[in-house]
Amino acid sequence: MKLIDIFIFIILSITINIFALENNLDSDKDGYLDSDEVKMGTNPFDDFSVIYQGFWPYNSSKDSIYNPGFGECPNANGCECENSSSCPENSKCTQLNMGKFCTPLEGSRLPRFTGVDQFGDIFDLYDLAHNGKPIIIEIGTSWPQACKDLSAWRSYVNEDAITKKWWKNKFLGIRELIDNQEVHWVHIIHLDSEKKPASFDTIDEWYWNYPHENIILLADPEAKMKKWIRPTGYPCLVLVDENMNLKVHALRGIEDAIDGAYKFLGKDK
Repeated sequence: MKLIDIFIFIILSITINIFALENNLDSDKDGYLDSDEVKMGTNPFDDFSVIYQGFWPYNSSKDSIYNPGFGECPNANGCECENSSSCPENSKCTQLNMGKFCTPLEGSRLPRFTGVDQFGDIFDLYDLAHNGKPIIIEIGTSWPQACKDLSAWRSYVNEDAITKKWWKNKFLGIRELIDNQEVHWVHIIHLDSEKKPASFDTIDEWYWNYPHENIILLADPEAKMKKWIRPTGYPCLVLVDENMNLKVHALRGIEDAIDGAYKFLGKDK
């Protein structure tokens, strides 16, 4: 190749790259815009070079979303309280099994949480914002049988869950919504099977036991989300909207959040 041909090739490559970045293109068709890949340090022309190995959504404007943070005791959700005046805004003092604790009310902004996922990436929960889908967040640990049964059913490993006393037939529709990517499901685990803080190994093992390509598994070794939600039993599901505001808060169980997701999508059961 002559020098002039090399020069022309370089100029054309630069021109194509600039055009791709300025026109919101996804040159390698991996689901991430070229401009976002450049920002995150991945190659926009290599479909094996991606922002998240799980191909989770990426929100380039998430830094503009108001983040209230998790706060610190005594004035934060999850802290002990005497009455609601000692709790943060849009929260209340709730009597739980072990005493009174501040819990968030519906409409509360979810704090910005990040955790390692099943592929070893650090996932930012705010990447799910502003894409029009309800977000179901599951809080759990690795040992309850109900958590295992729900995950096994959700991932087509077995159907044992539908034989349990807590099961209701209206739950059947949520699996299809997950499969069709009509809802985001984020499963956050804070303790492993030995009741030690969860790690990547915890999430990795859960993924291999209960795989599903549309479910985001995250480790929460500091139990930040557990403390903020304050569940009294597992699994515990809450529902968040695309603005990262809490739409359904529950202390235990899966029914309220699933009902909320159906209602959000106009598929009330």
